[in-house]
Amino acid sequence: MREAISFCRICSGLCGVQLTIDDNERITDIRGDKRHPMSSGYVCIKGRVADVENSGTRILHPLKKQPDGSFVRIGREEALDEIAGQVKAIIDRHGPDAMACYRGTPNYFHTSAYHMLPAWMNAIGSTSFFSSLTIDQSAKIVTAERLGFWAAGRPHFQDADLWMFIGSNMLVSLGLVLGYFPTNPAKHIKDAKARGARFIVIDPRRTEIARHADLHIQPRPGEDPTIAAGLLNIILANGWEDKAFCANHVNGLEELRRAVASFTPAYVARRAGVPEAQLHQAAEMFAVSSRNGVAKTGTGPDMAARSNLSEHLYECLNVICGRFLRAGDPVWNVLPLGPQVLPRAEVIAPRRSWEKGLKSRVRNNGRILGEMLSGAMADEILTPGEGQIRGMIVAAGNPVAALPDLEKTVNAFKSLDLLVAIDPYMTATSRLAHYILPTTTQYEHAEITNALAMPYSRPFAQYTPAIVAPPEGSELFEDWQPFWGISKRLRRQLVYGGVPLDMENAPTTDALMDIVSRHAQVPVEALKASPWGQTYEFPHRVQQGQPEARFELAPVDVKAEIDEVAHEPFDEIVTIADSRVFTHRLTSRRMRNVMNSAYQELPTIRKRTPCNPAYLHPNDLKDFGFSEGDEVNIISEHGAIIAIVAADDSVRPGVVSMTHCWGGLAEEDSSKYTGGISTNLLVSSATHIEPINNMPRYSAIPVNLERRN
Repeated sequence: MREAISFCRICSGLCGVQLTIDDNERITDIRGDKRHPMSSGYVCIKGRVADVENSGTRILHPLKKQPDGSFVRIGREEALDEIAGQVKAIIDRHGPDAMACYRGTPNYFHTSAYHMLPAWMNAIGSTSFFSSLTIDQSAKIVTAERLGFWAAGRPHFQDADLWMFIGSNMLVSLGLVLGYFPTNPAKHIKDAKARGARFIVIDPRRTEIARHADLHIQPRPGEDPTIAAGLLNIILANGWEDKAFCANHVNGLEELRRAVASFTPAYVARRAGVPEAQLHQAAEMFAVSSRNGVAKTGTGPDMAARSNLSEHLYECLNVICGRFLRAGDPVWNVLPLGPQVLPRAEVIAPRRSWEKGLKSRVRNNGRILGEMLSGAMADEILTPGEGQIRGMIVAAGNPVAALPDLEKTVNAFKSLDLLVAIDPYMTATSRLAHYILPTTTQYEHAEITNALAMPYSRPFAQYTPAIVAPPEGSELFEDWQPFWGISKRLRRQLVYGGVPLDMENAPTTDALMDIVSRHAQVPVEALKASPWGQTYEFPHRVQQGQPEARFELAPVDVKAEIDEVAHEPFDEIVTIADSRVFTHRLTSRRMRNVMNSAYQELPTIRKRTPCNPAYLHPNDLKDFGFSEGDEVNIISEHGAIIAIVAADDSVRPGVVSMTHCWGGLAEEDSSKYTGGISTNLLVSSATHIEPINNMPRYSAIPVNLERRN
């Protein structure tokens, strides 16, 4: 037995861990490392699952699909030879855009792989790039490009005197939140409360973070645009905005004031199902009683209908109240492994990049940060014609479990000429693949705390070598290696982080990390002598900015969306859609044990969380005559699923609360719902979608419930 030090990479917390490793090089225990300068012994339940490395379900050799649907083992080099040959055939026959890539969430936390993927796309000349960015919170990008954003950022969690969390539950979701340090969130919340910070939580469920709230508003799901407009109306009607900040940095204040004027407290209370007094209290707490409070949304509003408008209006709360760092304030998120960047106290003007450049051939959508829109991926595959996607490489992701309209998605992926899954597990996506290239897991390769995943409150960086060797006899890839190997076979030059790679001799992972960190304030080599990482003192301050650019609070399309919401008919009890009456709205929730679709197949996780139940308020169970564990039909405008109900008194009556990204392939879900069911069977990819980013309505879905006979 031996002990080793490393850090976890399943989310942006990057918690320090101490590993116990047996004589067979198997990790037998994972626990928080008390000596770690940032996490101080904390690691969440997801980070303590040793099954990730040791599970018998892990794929240890490349696999190739046979005509009967089974998989057989294939050698590493042979697999790359065949894949490269098929990639070449697709490009030669249909052009480079016929070959696509999808980046899953784990790829963001693997530095060398993260930079390799776009290098490969550039090498083959393809622009058909998708990622999980447009699965759940692309509204944040749309808002930054319609409203503008503040270059210096917001106050950090530890400095703000109030936080308004809207559909955001950091105690469970963790992950990257600018201004909030996800490591040991319970401690940070308790510390904030001890220093007098206050919390407002707006969520249809009394979530874990709502239990710490000074004010919890529990609305009907899907009414975030209504509530945000109502809060803006109260603030602007009372003149509570930061007048000096708005005069210097804001356009459209009066237009916004007029646009939200009809969202009176009485109207919002009736439509959203919340007391008027709570709306007034929230507006006063945020705009008057708080000096530097921040409003922060999560997947709740960003996965529901009108997500772009919700995000825009909630961010307008921050703008009109001037909740940003100013010149002279300390910079809290200095990145030692990035170049020195001194942020300026100024607005970055709206770019509206989707209005320029490449357009989707199937829906004429633009792109978000240069990426195609995942909500339209199935149509990009299924629609014949020039530019039709014929091949795809999925890098550390499971889009089949995440995309809307599961049946269409499965048919689309089945129709591909080539599907390659780079993944260590047999996910729903992997099972449809022609080739599966299994990868090392996080403790089997070297890593750094890369610049993308650094929401720390003080400068910190860490390097970890590979801690354990891959299982004996396995044939695994590091996530970046297939792309280098295919490029070599295609005789395509990879330019990695601006540096052309040697295409005859494969680089090492450390060499790749050196390339992307070559302009860093701290060289990677300097970290290797500090197994627990290193904190730094960079006394950087926000610089004085230029006043030319301004926030645009009320552009024409935003005003039109506000007007549409204001004129929508509504019923205070039921939802009427397509001439049908729906009694409930289904919302998406996260689970403590899993990270999106990851780890669901692991025995330890299945033992704790065998399925994704449909949680209902106990009174709803009683009214329907349901008992916990009953099988029920849940029916939307688009489809139906079979689910197992469970009681949860934290859920608002009239709400069904389920976890997204569960279930298998469409034809199996009807018979295997006891192991989890895909709520995407309820979600259309053609209706109730956002016009800019093609975001489907994954949450706040009108549904009915029926007992199964």
